[in-house]
Amino acid sequence: MADLRELFDLVDIAIARSDGVLDEEQRRDIAAMARSARRRSGFLGEVLVVALAGGTGSGKSSLLNALVSCDVVDVGVVRPTTRHAVAVVPHDASVDLGTVIEDLSVGEVLTSTSLRTTVFVDLPDFDSIEAAHRNIVEEVLPTVDAVIWVVDPEKYADPVIHAEFLDPLARYADQFIFALNHADRLSGSVPVVVDHLVSLLRADGYPDPEVVATVGSAPVDIDDLEAVIARRFDTKVTALTKLAVDLRSIANDAWRSCRSRAESSDGDAKVGAELAAATFVSLGIEAYDFQSSIRRGERG
Repeated sequence: MADLRELFDLVDIAIARSDGVLDEEQRRDIAAMARSARRRSGFLGEVLVVALAGGTGSGKSSLLNALVSCDVVDVGVVRPTTRHAVAVVPHDASVDLGTVIEDLSVGEVLTSTSLRTTVFVDLPDFDSIEAAHRNIVEEVLPTVDAVIWVVDPEKYADPVIHAEFLDPLARYADQFIFALNHADRLSGSVPVVVDHLVSLLRADGYPDPEVVATVGSAPVDIDDLEAVIARRFDTKVTALTKLAVDLRSIANDAWRSCRSRAESSDGDAKVGAELAAATFVSLGIEAYDFQSSIRRGERG
């Protein structure tokens, strides 16, 4: 099982079947845990889904090509908002990415042998400042784990970009990574420009913005960005592992309660309790399988 949404569907079934079997407080606790996990932004699977957003000329396409170690996107070709996004997935991906592809209106799916635990989604270029363009980013935020916002040395401080795009999206601050691309054009002033961008982002409402300097074209320099992405993946793995462990614990406790009720009941009540117990057994098994798949992904 690669998508936790299926696991949560099983939680819903277990809650429904435990009506009249488990006490209401225990059922409420299980439901609250599932609701909290469902509200988590990002792809509920064991890969990191990262969207790239940026305006024309920011070097977004070059940066994507560098991240996936091959030329998957034509550099210099403007893809306006009327076009679909492009996804680049691991060549041997065992994860069902169908929901991501559908939710993000991906028009083309490409593969890369260099990817293992990351999926990149290249959003159409933002060639003008319109609310519709900002909405594209806002709409993908619940589905992706992170957005790399690519800026260049010439336009990073554009007040219109900050006012029309970044300020309204500040409530999603934790999901953003800011790439100051074409950093090679800045010579020795990179730290100064990075500090200035950080100050602008803080004024926009991003309390602790993650800003990295990158060079997407030869000679490529994306080490810092790759390190940030790796940390995001590790953080996600930790969170999903804890979620799987919590689900297993909840399923085990609920199974014990249902089994106890079945042993003390007869007739339809006994059958209902046994069915609920069996469902929680299935939930525990699926949670274990999900936890194992995360471990396999870490090992590669």
